[in-house]
Amino acid sequence: MRSKIIMVFVALLLPLAAQAQWRVGVTGGATYNTFSMDRQYMDDFRIDGRWGATAGVSCQYDFTDWLAVRADLNWTQKNFRKHRILHNQIDFKYRNDYLQLPVTAVFSFGGGTLRGFCKLGVYGGYWLASHREGTDYNNFADYTFDLSEQLKFNPEVDQRWDFGPVGGLGVQYRISARWAVQAEACYYYSVVSTTRQYMRVSDYRYNSTAAIQLGVQYIF
Repeated sequence: MRSKIIMVFVALLLPLAAQAQWRVGVTGGATYNTFSMDRQYMDDFRIDGRWGATAGVSCQYDFTDWLAVRADLNWTQKNFRKHRILHNQIDFKYRNDYLQLPVTAVFSFGGGTLRGFCKLGVYGGYWLASHREGTDYNNFADYTFDLSEQLKFNPEVDQRWDFGPVGGLGVQYRISARWAVQAEACYYYSVVSTTRQYMRVSDYRYNSTAAIQLGVQYIF
């Protein structure tokens, strides 16, 4: 009985294996990140999204012409601006670099040359570095000064691991039997706060990042 089940399972997989293909590629583009936090008593604080960059490599396994699984290893910036309305001397711009690994199921549709696709999955990430520049105000000496500094992580406060769902839409153009170019838009929704809850007052802060990127793939 067991051997019959294995034979049926193999027979079902053979059509998929006959069409299976590996792809590798590179991607690059721009990001726009929004940062959300509970301002609590800081009513005059404003947080604006900022543009950044992304670049990476991808690996994809096509089970059929419409179903694939894809993994990307990318460097992605999740930037934002924080400033005050009543004290316009205080204006900080943050640049945050992340290393991310999204794994997605890819569903494609269309013709042989031009195809659309959508993807859905999860990603894990790690906060590599953070930089801050802008202007600050010294209350005691009553003067404004410029700053540009690399921020040091505090293991008791900063949460450097990141995780969440990711989805996207795109279009592919097959330029030859072995090469294809892609344009896609994807969205990373973090479910992990960038701050650890070390105080009695909850202080949750989250990134949400949209990416627009171009890519080139080599098809084996």
